[in-house]
Amino acid sequence: TMENQLNHEKQCLMGSRDPQTGEMYFPPRPLTVDGSLRETEPCELPTEGTLYSWTILGGKAHFGQVELPGGVLIQCPLAPTEHEIDSTYVLEITGEGDTDWRFRRA
Repeated sequence: TMENQLNHEKQCLMGSRDPQTGEMYFPPRPLTVDGSLRETEPCELPTEGTLYSWTILGGKAHFGQVELPGGVLIQCPLAPTEHEIDSTYVLEITGEGDTDWRFRRA
């Protein structure tokens, strides 16, 4: 689920960060993945990244992986358009709900 991952006020996605290493996660997670059981802290994620991969499901739904600065790879919906690997994509908020977002080519 993608609930509470979108901050409408700041127009960004929310993730979590390991306060010791700086590693970021999306979706947000309460603990780090290295087995140390260190708690993470909430963080705002960059709103621009690079298209890593993409596909079209059922001839209509566009999905991809966008790599954000800091190494976070987000699997997400994409705006229906021509896609190109390594192109810049930006966050686009499409409505008022927590799941009303996608990335589009810049």
